Amino acid sequence: MMYMRISRVFRWTIRIFLLVFTLSLSAVSLLGGFSAMTIFDPSVQNINIPDGDITSNFDITNPSAMYINVPYNISNPGVYDLTNITLSFQVYLTYGNASTPLNETTTVIIFDKEELIGTIAHGDFLKSNFTGTASDGFIIDNLPDPLTEVDWYRTPYALEFHASLKFSASYSLNLYTFKVNIINFPAGHYP
Repeated sequence: MMYMRISRVFRWTIRIFLLVFTLSLSAVSLLGGFSAMTIFDPSVQNINIPDGDITSNFDITNPSAMYINVPYNISNPGVYDLTNITLSFQVYLTYGNASTPLNETTTVIIFDKEELIGTIAHGDFLKSNFTGTASDGFIIDNLPDPLTEVDWYRTPYALEFHASLKFSASYSLNLYTFKVNIINFPAGHYP
């Protein structure tokens, strides 16, 4: 008889512990979700990429002088750290390929770089620049030969540049992971 009472008390203790544990995890998850929404509030603009003018030199006739500079500003007004922040940037070049029989339009990736930013503590911000140079991010081997491969009479522009941006991060003790992609954003043209 005494043995049954001890086992019953033990079972009720375990049940109460599991209930409290489940409720606390649910509360952390729910509050983390509401807190994450404060980061993406469109009226506050906590994630600004770009945060100003993008400066670049896409002169394919002088590849060693090519560069890109994208300013960004990321604020974390939430209650948890923003972790595993990664920013990647690609630039595509579209041109008329004069080395093909019909001057077919060709698109190549001329810049591809990923940067692990890391962690931004709650209540903190990071204002920096995403940069790339000819030796750091640009894929020089993908550039067409400007004398033999580029159709300089192509309309509306001989060279067109488009960018793609990927931003990803984790939040609320890594319970939430999100990614934002901007694809085929016009990045310039020549001439």
